[in-house]
Amino acid sequence: MNIPILTCGATATGHRRPLAKFHSILAGLIALAPLALTAEGSQPAAPGFFLGADVSLLGPGPLQSPRVYRENGRTDEEWAILLRHGWTAFRLRVFVSPVRSESPNSSLENMIPLAKRIKAAGGSVLLCLHLSDGWADPQHQLIPGAWEGLDFPALEKQVEAYTHDTIARMKDAGVMPDWVQVGNEITRGTLWPLAQVKVPGSTEHNPPEPYDDAQQWDRLTRVLKAGIRGVKSAAGSNPPRIAIHIDKGANWEVTRWFFDHLTAAQVDYDIIAQSFYPPWHHGTLEGLRQNMHQCAERYGKDFMVVETGYGRSAVPDNPDMRWPQTPAGRLQFMADLVNTVKKAPRGTAVMYWQPEWDLWNEDGTPGPAVSVLDQLQTLTQRPASQAPVEVQPY
Repeated sequence: MNIPILTCGATATGHRRPLAKFHSILAGLIALAPLALTAEGSQPAAPGFFLGADVSLLGPGPLQSPRVYRENGRTDEEWAILLRHGWTAFRLRVFVSPVRSESPNSSLENMIPLAKRIKAAGGSVLLCLHLSDGWADPQHQLIPGAWEGLDFPALEKQVEAYTHDTIARMKDAGVMPDWVQVGNEITRGTLWPLAQVKVPGSTEHNPPEPYDDAQQWDRLTRVLKAGIRGVKSAAGSNPPRIAIHIDKGANWEVTRWFFDHLTAAQVDYDIIAQSFYPPWHHGTLEGLRQNMHQCAERYGKDFMVVETGYGRSAVPDNPDMRWPQTPAGRLQFMADLVNTVKKAPRGTAVMYWQPEWDLWNEDGTPGPAVSVLDQLQTLTQRPASQAPVEVQPY
């Protein structure tokens, strides 16, 4: 993205993503018929394909944006406009409280009201537990300040207690998430350095030496199991589906290395979640399609692209930038990506990360990509389309 504004989120290459806190205007919800919620929380989303977005920045906080979202002359919340265009799944990140001062205030207290509005309007929620009190990604997986000083056995217990409490509070609020991510982009593990692992061939962001691979993987899988136990024990009879998220959407070799370890340790999860960003040189749609086919055959799990985006490239001479860096190019990218994921085995969702700038016109009205679901069958012609040849024609 090309926005000269505050920075907050780390990309998969270690650079900082742009951030602005957005002021959302709560209007137009009267026109949306709310669904009944019970004390047990809402039912999990039915199987199918979901188009969605990470709208965590729309929660309350100290930073605000002058942008007002509008459609047909009426102001509304960003997610509500997306929902009317078929974007039915919304990802909300949660940081451990107290949140670090340099991070957006993505506390559970701030996410529950947003989740309530989304659920009441008929949307689905993916809860992304960072297991940190700030940004967690392949370059940053800090132990929360409130947990510092704990040895590993105590930290393992703390993770289980934390995930249990988080889900219990959402359940009590009547907003049981449909899916839960335990960790965010944990390709190199989480809660560094105690559960940090080394990617084969990696020369950066590696664990401290001496490094014991068996011990570190044991710790990582124990953390994941503890987090999953906490989610399920709090959820009751209708638990959310569990997603494990790494940042190798088009990389089968690293994906296999990571999830083979989870299989060997018998980690009980449901969804392989991946990031896929061409601007950060994450590979091609051909690579993503191959990865999805291999994952379906080897693991038998659903596959979600839970983070994607198409803005200004952050990598020089980036061969993965196959679409124009324009609103029309972004629409074509999204059409090609959605078609690729929908047509691959076990493809379940595509979610756009932080759409607040990319998907909207300067006046706050929806840009072309917002209507991508209406154009999946028309945007399939080369040379504009860059979808794998196996995906065309529609």
